Amino acid sequence: MNRVDLDYVQSSICYRFENLNLLIQAFTRKSYSEENPGTENNEVLEFYGDEILDLYVTKLMYKETGKISEKGFTSSKSEGELTKLKSAIVNKRMLAACIQNFGFEKFLILGNSDIQNKAFESPSVREDLFEAIIGAVAVDSGWNNDKLDEVCKNMLQMTTINGYLQVLVKEKSHQLGFGEPVYSPAMYPGYSIDFGFDLFNARLNPGMGFTTKNPETGLHEYFVTIGEKKFLGFGDGIYQAFLDCNAKALKYLCRLEIAKMLDNMDLTNPVSVLHELNQKKVIMLLGYLFDEYHDKDGNPVWRCTVAVEGLYGDFVAEGISKKEVKQKAAAKVVEVLVNAEEE
Repeated sequence: MNRVDLDYVQSSICYRFENLNLLIQAFTRKSYSEENPGTENNEVLEFYGDEILDLYVTKLMYKETGKISEKGFTSSKSEGELTKLKSAIVNKRMLAACIQNFGFEKFLILGNSDIQNKAFESPSVREDLFEAIIGAVAVDSGWNNDKLDEVCKNMLQMTTINGYLQVLVKEKSHQLGFGEPVYSPAMYPGYSIDFGFDLFNARLNPGMGFTTKNPETGLHEYFVTIGEKKFLGFGDGIYQAFLDCNAKALKYLCRLEIAKMLDNMDLTNPVSVLHELNQKKVIMLLGYLFDEYHDKDGNPVWRCTVAVEGLYGDFVAEGISKKEVKQKAAAKVVEVLVNAEEE
């Protein structure tokens, strides 16, 4: 797992690890640790995660179905109904599907035997990973009950920090006059399991119907429409695809917002324009890199490269003075920002 993978997992479950080695351990199978002595695997973390998840679901059922009165405690569901509900929420198929929706299984650290057997496709392996992640959070947080409850909720219902991305898309879409974004999953004929976003109203019966997975690419797809523009997100899981379409829409909306701001700014001084946008936190991590070299005649030549977070391009200029090349390079960035709406 690299840093990007670790950040994705942490963002998805809405928990930031103090000790990243615990998160890596949660993804490490016994088959790998057997081949690499000294490496810890996720089996014990899985045990603790299993117990924590049971407790969380039990508390959840208590809050949803129980009531305390002067006469005592009553429940809207019988013991048998509660047992069935608990089994529906924390069964192997449910937990494995949640992991698959996140696309976490591709980060598993496997030994050769697991690789040959394609263990990442196994529902039981995905279930183990689900529980191991919760166990890792328990150890890392010092068994903080509030944090554990939040992570269990996020992993089961997928209401995490990525939902905040959707909020930003909605806000900017309204601010720019596009109205409410319209979301729609891709629909391909195939085997599907719909768990919804509400554990107590989830449809738990699998069957032939529609799936968001494109049979040609093997990736899930999700759409968001902003005005007349449609953004398609891809991912190894449904949740990744949903996140991806929101990320693409937000990038477009932010650049369009910048383009509209530029309509009211003096563009004759590109460096000043970028500085103002940076000061207003519209663009982030603005930086200039300078270097000097000599041409074949021995004359000094300055080169300036501009870096702006989230913006990629050849923002480089050369000239005889440092001030000149800074303005030229900045002008290339401003040109891209001005053309954001057309792009």
